[in-house]
Amino acid sequence: MYGTTYNGGAYGAGTVYDINLSGALDTLYNFCQSGCPDGGAPYAGLVQATNGDFYGTAHGGIGDETIYSYGTVFKITPGGTLTTLYSFCSLGYPCADGSYPFAALVQATNGDNL
Repeated sequence: MYGTTYNGGAYGAGTVYDINLSGALDTLYNFCQSGCPDGGAPYAGLVQATNGDFYGTAHGGIGDETIYSYGTVFKITPGGTLTTLYSFCSLGYPCADGSYPFAALVQATNGDNL
């Protein structure tokens, strides 16, 4: 089973973890507090796509190549490699593309879009 925490972890901005049915927890990824391209504070759960990778949103964090702190969409492999796919408010303030994602993603029936 895989999940996220909004706070805590090594850097205080949440984690992605897996836990087995016996209760053994393994932290796959630690989000950092500020100035990090990965985002932070993942509020919603993850969705596993048909390719086996997990996708999620981070509520805050600086995002990739932006001075804003309005959230990200990310991909993480079962092995813990995280890739930032999109940084909200990357079009500039007042965030025409949205900000602070709270909801989980869903996969489209065609398997291509989340």
